[in-house]
Formats: sequence, C-alpha cells, structure tokens
Amino acid sequence: MEYRTSRGFERILRRLSPPERMEVQRHVDALVRAFEVDTFPVGLGLKKLGNSLWEFRINLSLRILFQWEKQSITFLFIGNHNEVHQFIKHYL
Repeated sequence: MEYRTSRGFERILRRLSPPERMEVQRHVDALVRAFEVDTFPVGLGLKKLGNSLWEFRINLSLRILFQWEKQSITFLFIGNHNEVHQFIKHYL
C-alpha cells in the first residue's frame, strides 16, 4: 500500500497545536497498521462517504478524510464535522 498526503492536508496539519498533531499522527499510524494487517478497529470510526472517499475520527471533534484507491491512500483533509461536509461539497 502506498500512502500520500495532499498539500491541503499538510497545510492544515501544520496549523494544529502540537498535541493535536501528535494525536493525528497516532491515529494515522493506527490506520496504516490496520491496512497492513487487514483488521480495522471499531474505535477509528472508519466510515465510507463515497466511491473512494473515507473518513475516520481523531477525537470527538476532528476527522480525517482520505481517498482509498486500490493500493493507494491519500490523506486529503483534517477538520470538524461541518468543515468535512463543506470540503466534500467542493471535492465531489
């Protein structure tokens, strides 16, 4: 599996506080491990939003959107529930 990040994802990640960045990294690492062993813990809150668009929770407010295509994962966006829905409107 190949993992990438979009420029927008990187930009948002840089704006987060250091504790939030660490939490994002911890959850991204957990998702990568889940893909490697093909077992997805319920705690990630993994949810399919569209053809290849997926979401998972970082905490009660933050979510990450990613695109899953065959052997490639691209992390696209970090935001709260409303920001995610705004992003999806423009993305789709």
